[in-house]
Amino acid sequence: MRTLVTPEGMYALERRCFSGGTPSIALMRRAADRLAEAFQTHFGAFAGKSIAVACGRGNNGGDGYAFSVLAARAGARVTLLTACDTSALRGDALTCAREAFALNIPRLSADRLNEIARPDVWVDALFGIGLNRPLDAFYAALINRVNRDHAAGSRVMAIDAPSGLNLTSGRMMGACVAADVTVTFEYAKTGHYLADGLDQCGLIDARPLETGLAPDEPIRLIEPCDAIAALPERRRNIHKGSCGHLLIVAGSQGMAGAAHYAARMALRMGAGLVTLACPRSIVPVLQTLVPGAMAVSLPEENGAISRDALPVLRDALRGKTAVAAGPGLSRRAAPEIVETILTCGLPAVIDADALNLIAENAPLRPLLRPCHVLTPHPGEAARLIGALSDPIEDAKRLHALGATALLKGASSVVAGESGLYLSASGCGGMATGGSGDVLTGMIGALLAQSVAPETAAWASSELHGLAGEAAARALTETAMTASDLIDCWPETLKALSRQCGRARL
Repeated sequence: MRTLVTPEGMYALERRCFSGGTPSIALMRRAADRLAEAFQTHFGAFAGKSIAVACGRGNNGGDGYAFSVLAARAGARVTLLTACDTSALRGDALTCAREAFALNIPRLSADRLNEIARPDVWVDALFGIGLNRPLDAFYAALINRVNRDHAAGSRVMAIDAPSGLNLTSGRMMGACVAADVTVTFEYAKTGHYLADGLDQCGLIDARPLETGLAPDEPIRLIEPCDAIAALPERRRNIHKGSCGHLLIVAGSQGMAGAAHYAARMALRMGAGLVTLACPRSIVPVLQTLVPGAMAVSLPEENGAISRDALPVLRDALRGKTAVAAGPGLSRRAAPEIVETILTCGLPAVIDADALNLIAENAPLRPLLRPCHVLTPHPGEAARLIGALSDPIEDAKRLHALGATALLKGASSVVAGESGLYLSASGCGGMATGGSGDVLTGMIGALLAQSVAPETAAWASSELHGLAGEAAARALTETAMTASDLIDCWPETLKALSRQCGRARL
């Protein structure tokens, strides 16, 4: 796992560094050295290259000025685009700007933007990690020029963040630079891997500054081998009863497919036994679609599981090792169904309409426990906790309800007893009906095999995304469907087991 920090966490690290006696100018010069190294790694030698460096008024601009000195001394043809007058600069940024000016590096103010020829590389040093407001027309024009040149063939290296990106939420604040590489310091930031950050940052290159400091509240970025290591080992001397028995309470008339996806993936994820508990009218459909799963026929009303199903459900829970509830359940289902699942004492993943029923029935909320995993998408999350702010804080608020929380998105955030995790695997092709139901089946299968709820959540999220990436490679993002995640999973698992050295999967 790699460590991420929020912008606030990074500012706290800087304060500790400076209070420990490190001069701030020394850290800026160290950052410039790392930028020069990164530039040469990604774009080759400086000599002969034309580089335009867009510098803002803060420390991000100071990094840009310090970098420009190193680039010019190494033989690059550097042009500075200054977004403010020198009189607006302060502290270290002013010191580094004066050093650049002393080398007679050509500089143009923003009102002469059109005089700059398209460079080989733009270096974006306008805004750093603290941007939290929409950009005005002045900065939008600068950013649009960088992006036009990028589209015409210039490469772009952003310092800390593509200007226009909020590094807490990962959302664009209006115009935003599209970078090929984003170079950041000490630790990558949460916004690099969230929302628009996934599209705008390009390759994320985190370079250490050797401060020796660790964040107080790290966020762990899940990597493929972390997820593979979390999977149970398959001993030779086992049988189906050794691998858990998952009960999936799901489905309604018109949404049998959701239950089908969850059950198929649970079987592919190693659950020894899977039983579908669903309205009696869709049992024949599901037994045909998922012949490897057993089925329990539940009384229904208006096509959804009714209160009359409670005795049958209680009996079905006996002998099970975990529950998955919600895919295709329908808000017409009786809330008492969810109550029975939450109070049965088994680990459970709660998804889709089971979450909506909790949101709509306040007495269900106090029943949430650490053995439960909530898997809302943003709409379901907002019904549970109100207006959303940023994914990290929203996941923490969901966890405060009493359960492990997996907030789904382009990247997913897991909040549990041992902290925060972020999974950035996946692709745009997963934005299709049924993908979340596949994830529910994965988590349920791991819970049934006695994997801890928090681990089951973050490992499944990462593996789910990797299966999506494999499906996109095979079928394209446009053409893939949720079924393809399941179909591509065996080959994905085989490849990952080889890559990560897990022979017994």
